Amino acid sequence: MRKFAPIFIIAFFLSLNFGALLYINSSFLAQFYSTEVVGFIFLKGAAINAILFFLAPRLVNLLSKELLLFLVLLLSFISTLIEAMATTPIVLAAGAILYASVLYLSYYCLDIFLEADTPDKKTGKIRGIYSSTFNAGLLLGAFLVTFLVPHNSYKLIYLVSAAFLILPLLLSLDYLIRRDAHKHREHWRISLGEWWRRRNIRAVTMCKFTLETFYGVMVIYTPLYLHGTLGFEWSELGIIFGIMLLPFVLLQWPAGELADRYWGEKEMMSVGFFIAGVALLVMPFIPKDFYAWLFILLLSRIGASIIEIMTESYFFKQITSNDTGFIAIFRLLRPIGILFGTLIAFATLEFFSLSVIFIALALIVLLGLYESLHLRDTL
Repeated sequence: MRKFAPIFIIAFFLSLNFGALLYINSSFLAQFYSTEVVGFIFLKGAAINAILFFLAPRLVNLLSKELLLFLVLLLSFISTLIEAMATTPIVLAAGAILYASVLYLSYYCLDIFLEADTPDKKTGKIRGIYSSTFNAGLLLGAFLVTFLVPHNSYKLIYLVSAAFLILPLLLSLDYLIRRDAHKHREHWRISLGEWWRRRNIRAVTMCKFTLETFYGVMVIYTPLYLHGTLGFEWSELGIIFGIMLLPFVLLQWPAGELADRYWGEKEMMSVGFFIAGVALLVMPFIPKDFYAWLFILLLSRIGASIIEIMTESYFFKQITSNDTGFIAIFRLLRPIGILFGTLIAFATLEFFSLSVIFIALALIVLLGLYESLHLRDTL
């Protein structure tokens, strides 16, 4: 496990940055822009990110995974500083778009590093540890919002979040200096035809797409609804969001081991979809009640955490580290999920109130349940 330590450390501090900003970006932007414009800003960042993911295998080939990791971490650092120092709404929006455009490529690079040294029989365990490390960073970052966003003043949290990226930058620079610069010349293309022919990869990709749509909608619109519509304070939301993320830290490692040894991914993934879908259906009917929202959001993330580790474990059991095109498609789902989720939200808000977004999302999540039932189990 020692050889994975730098990857886990990078993932943890990168996720501290991500977690601290994850649920405040939309509310910060909402101080200057309408809900529709905030959605459009995220839409633009996701679109640029999607284009970069289509180019990602070729970028790995041209630059190496080490240099690409360093560059995207550097751009993430710069964009966080831009948001911290912005004095006009247009500069703030530009920083937010740059951040959304490049951040997820960091995880794509880490996937390649991790997959290269992970045997299939230990995929669930190692992916579970990696996901738990990643989500521990998200959880602690979310808790920081409680203390570092006093009176809706956001500058401090952005400065602290930028500082979290210094160690990942140094570790990625060390990777770059010591690199073997493994190339993937024969694998630079994203082959959608081959992806479509690989039925299990296609099915688990669609399950992942459903999950990423869930994340895309919830990250943008849950803070807008709870803070802007129901009137929760950030001191309350920091606690709610922090506790909400506990399942990602506590469940994914043991769930990954269970999938490796006993149950397989298919059944556990289906249970996760059912739990998340039911939680979403209840949300529009909950009033401003701290404990009720804490419970229902926690329940939704129990389902999502199970789906996440099961899709990760299942997918990476189907491929090798040379399949950078398939990995790019799999990670492309994050910006595509944001794009799709934002479009669904736009369409919903055209005719209904903000709360109805949760029902629309529940229907999409339950489609993921249907897709998960068509996977061929690994046990």
